[in-house]
Amino acid sequence: MQTFFKALDRLMRLDEVIASLALFGLFVVAIANVFMRYLFSSPLAWSEEILQLLMVWATFLGASALVRRNEHVLIGLLNDRLPAAVAHWNTRIFNIGIVMLCAVAMLFWGLELLPFSRFRSTPMLQIPYYWIHVSIPISAALMLYHSLVRLITNDRLIADERELAPPQATRDVVTAKE
Repeated sequence: MQTFFKALDRLMRLDEVIASLALFGLFVVAIANVFMRYLFSSPLAWSEEILQLLMVWATFLGASALVRRNEHVLIGLLNDRLPAAVAHWNTRIFNIGIVMLCAVAMLFWGLELLPFSRFRSTPMLQIPYYWIHVSIPISAALMLYHSLVRLITNDRLIADERELAPPQATRDVVTAKE
């Protein structure tokens, strides 16, 4: 079962790839617009719409990738003061539970938004807002999937990845200063 999740996780890493490509596209379009505006005094009229689309996709798919990598915002103050067994359950309840609740809310309201966004489109390129807003339920579904995998596998995949990771550089720096 764990090999199935590892294979599926490789497929689910597409959220990170697509978010990175959207972020790169965002950079390229913004730089092109700056050059066109200040060097040629002729800004790209369509750039704002493309930037909006790319920013939304990069944000939501990037959030999904952060949930998969467990690098999203966490409150670790309480975990540092709890015994290890209690801290583990605290992390599972609050970390995974809160992310899943937020993802369910995003999925529900994102799906509620889609029928209304079909009838509106961007002024210049006439891109339906549906293609912008569909990133919300897609990202929420991916976040739910990543949270469920973490819940089912009991963080074993994460622990395996941490064991394979190189030791922290901060320890080397501290010993070098002494």
